[in-house]
Amino acid sequence: MQQIGRYKIIREIGRGAMGVVYLAEDPAIGRTVAIKTIRLTDASSDDERKFLRDRLFREARSAGILSHPGIVTIYDIYEENNICYVFMEYVDGPTLEQMMQAGDPLDGKLVLHVLDETAAALDYAHSKGIVHRDIKPANIMIASGGAVKITDFGVAKFTSQQATNTGVLLGTPSYMSPEQISDAKISGRSDQFSLAVIAYQLLAGDRPFAGATLPGLMFKIVNEDPAPLQRLNATLGPAVDIVIRKALHKDPAERYPNCQAFAKALRGACEAKPNWKPMAAGRFSSEETVAEPAAPVPPATPPSAPPVLRRNLIPDEPPHHRRWWPIAIILLLAFAAIFALSRQMLETWIRQPEAKRKTATLTPSPTPTPAPLPSPVPPPPPQPAEPVATPTPPPTKRERRERPKPTPTPTPPPIVEALVRVVTNPPGAKIMFDGQPRLMCTAPCSLTLSSGRHTLVAMLDGYRNQSRILLVPEETSATLAMDRAMGTLSIRTTPPGAAIVIDGTPRAETTPASIPLPAGRHRLEVIRQGFPKQEQDFTVKDRTTIAIEFTWPDR
Repeated sequence: MQQIGRYKIIREIGRGAMGVVYLAEDPAIGRTVAIKTIRLTDASSDDERKFLRDRLFREARSAGILSHPGIVTIYDIYEENNICYVFMEYVDGPTLEQMMQAGDPLDGKLVLHVLDETAAALDYAHSKGIVHRDIKPANIMIASGGAVKITDFGVAKFTSQQATNTGVLLGTPSYMSPEQISDAKISGRSDQFSLAVIAYQLLAGDRPFAGATLPGLMFKIVNEDPAPLQRLNATLGPAVDIVIRKALHKDPAERYPNCQAFAKALRGACEAKPNWKPMAAGRFSSEETVAEPAAPVPPATPPSAPPVLRRNLIPDEPPHHRRWWPIAIILLLAFAAIFALSRQMLETWIRQPEAKRKTATLTPSPTPTPAPLPSPVPPPPPQPAEPVATPTPPPTKRERRERPKPTPTPTPPPIVEALVRVVTNPPGAKIMFDGQPRLMCTAPCSLTLSSGRHTLVAMLDGYRNQSRILLVPEETSATLAMDRAMGTLSIRTTPPGAAIVIDGTPRAETTPASIPLPAGRHRLEVIRQGFPKQEQDFTVKDRTTIAIEFTWPDR
């Protein structure tokens, strides 16, 4: 690929599973840019394709609102043939993750500088109502001059909006805050938690939370405290651990009021102890394993270093010689249940015949009995046998099933409207919102729009259409710089060396030449001494090259 739009490709600087990042140049103003491309056709479903498209436009909208030297600038974004193109500022330096993976520990002054600059950029974004939600070393870039810049606002959240995609986990798990995992309310202190995870990793050489499985990792982030920093890096003082633990507090209200307050406190705690230094990445990664093998017995901890008490989500596997007792308990409980059930059934079976025999004995028989012999004393009249009362089972109470109450229909939120003003440079462009002719005006102009997302398109003859996404009522103004539609004239003559006049204006070039021209109709004159003048009308189209050739006969 040689060109994307008006941008000339210089080289490829990155490649991912679904796209490529190019280094390119804008020939109109000579600016070097990075172009991120995402192939939407590689998505496995329409829902995933929509998610990718929304994420890219969310990144462009978030970064477009923000104007800060510590945030990578987004210049433009558009979609063509199921490929999204994001044109952004080029940073001539590595990411913090690449620097950490180099093997050697970073310089202490550089660590504090990166944390200070990142904190300042995050606080600026928070002041604009935007939470990044995916702060990690791979999204922090360090330019060759030392400038620190945050990139990838693809999962950023506007604090004025309700959270979308409930139940969808957004962000990188190792750096997520407890409130992100718990789907609670997100604020700027969530980014502070992620920044504290990075600080812990820079100082200790490993992340504060790790797990063999994603549920185990999330359980630790929400419920457990990290190992003390002094145990992992003896060059640090106790004040550093206090600062980090406050920024990593499970309750956002207990953290620092903003990211810069955390970075300032951490700098003071580190510099309070001379000769402190960060640890190399991966130094203690083996100590954070969640499931440890059962066969080898770990060596005893020296008395000088007290053990760290940790609550593990997955318990350690017991030795083989202790595995019999859970099975024995289960078997005993099963035998006891069977024995109790059998005894109850046997007693029921025995009692039932005895009750029947007793009832039959006490009940008078219908067969006539012989008359008794006369006796001087008449016998007392026989007493009738009292029948055995069979207990009547209590009446079964019918469970009253309550009819489900009808779910009340939620009242739709009131429609909020705002006056949106659009300015273009140069003025006079036709402005259309959401592709509806009824929402059109000529810039500079203002229109009343309902709350929500709107697509703005600016159209001006001789200029390229410009588009932008507005989020109303958060955004109530837009300024667009219109790019002139440009093409190229390629002119050759035989013999060469002829003077060129375009639209009555002599040009400094002589044939052969390639001349950029605004799109539209033009008139060309070619003059060479000793030969007749050649003239021709031609039309230049945007991003195209028109070739014209003249030949004079030999004399």
